[in-house]
Amino acid sequence: MGAIIDSHKTSIKTDDGNVYVRRVTTVLCPNGKYRYPVDYYDATPGAVKVSREERERLEIPVYEKLI
Repeated sequence: MGAIIDSHKTSIKTDDGNVYVRRVTTVLCPNGKYRYPVDYYDATPGAVKVSREERERLEIPVYEKLI
């Protein structure tokens, strides 16, 4: 696992009113190279956290978890 160097967040608002946050993290790997993993999360007011039970209900046993 690498060391987290920096994290940059950008707010994105879609035409239909949803608000998403794009987070780019700078990670220094042990081999000296940098990775830039990107993830998105919902910042729309009223968004709720998905519980573990709901995720287990939605997952398909044959495939990897996508959520």
